[in-house]
Amino acid sequence: MADNFTYNATAIFDAKATLGENAWVVENPIAGAVLVVLGSIVLAFISTLAMRWLFWHVAKRTKTELDDKVLEALPEPTFRAIVLLGLLWAVGILGMGGAGSLASNIIVTLIYLVVVLAAVSIANVFFKYGFEKLAERTQSTLDDEIMPIAKKTTTAIIWIFGAILILSHWGVDIGPFLAGLGIAGLAVSFAMQDSLSNIFGGVSLILDKTFKVGDKVELDSGEIGVIADVGLRSTRIRTYNNEMITVPNSILAKTKIKNYVQPDHSLRLVVKFGVAYGTDTERARKVILSTIKGITGISKAQEPKVVFTSMGDSAVLGEAYFWVEDYSTGYDRWVEATEEIYKVPRMRGGGIPSPYSS
Repeated sequence: MADNFTYNATAIFDAKATLGENAWVVENPIAGAVLVVLGSIVLAFISTLAMRWLFWHVAKRTKTELDDKVLEALPEPTFRAIVLLGLLWAVGILGMGGAGSLASNIIVTLIYLVVVLAAVSIANVFFKYGFEKLAERTQSTLDDEIMPIAKKTTTAIIWIFGAILILSHWGVDIGPFLAGLGIAGLAVSFAMQDSLSNIFGGVSLILDKTFKVGDKVELDSGEIGVIADVGLRSTRIRTYNNEMITVPNSILAKTKIKNYVQPDHSLRLVVKFGVAYGTDTERARKVILSTIKGITGISKAQEPKVVFTSMGDSAVLGEAYFWVEDYSTGYDRWVEATEEIYKVPRMRGGGIPSPYSS
């Protein structure tokens, strides 16, 4: 591979092939090499100035800082790459036999390093002014914890890829290295299987927008609480008894979760009741509806509803439905409605049959 690359580079920057057998550069290789180097420096200056002017006009049209920083990172590596290409051409003009081949390989290596450093710089800009800025807008700490890991992993991958290209260019057999790297990666993945499962579970929870910090949720197992934190490995839920439940993200991603905040903060409540046989159900419905409407905090946008659902052993069973605009007030309103509905038959001279369970 190294021989092929050297041949291609020599073919591209060979003065005779490019300029012809009688070219002045061929007859005066030293002067020609100096002119090529100086010309590449001038071209590099002109190119970077043009890039900065063009990028400035493009970036000022956007409100984000990300594109500005990305464009700022490009002129410097472009300058270095053009100068190095000029040096590579100058070496091709001078020839120099084996020394020239060694010099060409060194220059090509430097070009690879310039490209790798530019890629790392641009990746860091994306993380600092893109992903990390986005993470700051969320209340979850999961993305804040993932960003440094993702940044380091991306940098390592870029350097590994660059090292493979450089070693291949110098004729180093990278097959055993890649095989060893694959085996090591497989061993690490097995060792970190649970941790990686939790990390990906947390990422899926955020991408699916299952919940966010501050949401009231109910787990499939019956626990109810408020999301306190979404971490790298687990999610913490604070119950209304001030208990902290820690659930691994991999398990939470597979669990059925009821989110009281989605799709909005409104909540429908149900109060079950029973009235004695012989009661005028239509009159009872009107009285219960009037009672519910008199409770402070009940949503006016959605009408409450009372239905009789079945006939029990000693009572006609019914359910009262009503809405609150904010789920956080739901429990208090449900208790109040239960108490007021319980008083209704007694205030009307009737009675609630016993036994009865809702």
